[in-house]
Amino acid sequence: MKKAADKNHILKILVIFFLSSCSLKQIKDESPAVNKIDQHQKYRINLPENHSDGYIWQLNDSYDRTIIDNINTVWHGNSNGVDFNFNTLAAGQTTLTFVLRKYNDTGEIKHFIVQINK
Repeated sequence: MKKAADKNHILKILVIFFLSSCSLKQIKDESPAVNKIDQHQKYRINLPENHSDGYIWQLNDSYDRTIIDNINTVWHGNSNGVDFNFNTLAAGQTTLTFVLRKYNDTGEIKHFIVQINK
């Protein structure tokens, strides 16, 4: 009985986590456009990612970590891609760079400029 209750509790937590990650504001505008976000707001960037071709998106670590926190990355399957989830920490502007990679090969690079307002 206890094992079933524990499994149900874990399942509920996973469902809540999944639903909360889907409700984040989505940024879609690539550079040179500037995406404006309020301070202390969570948001996500979704990129198409199909694991059958061997390529995966990676976040370059060159962004300003004093104004943006990378919360987590969630893959939603070949048809829905991958979400990179962020939280804004302070006012400022930085560029998030994503690299589509297979081993050492680079397939594509995307840049998203993010401006955090007070």
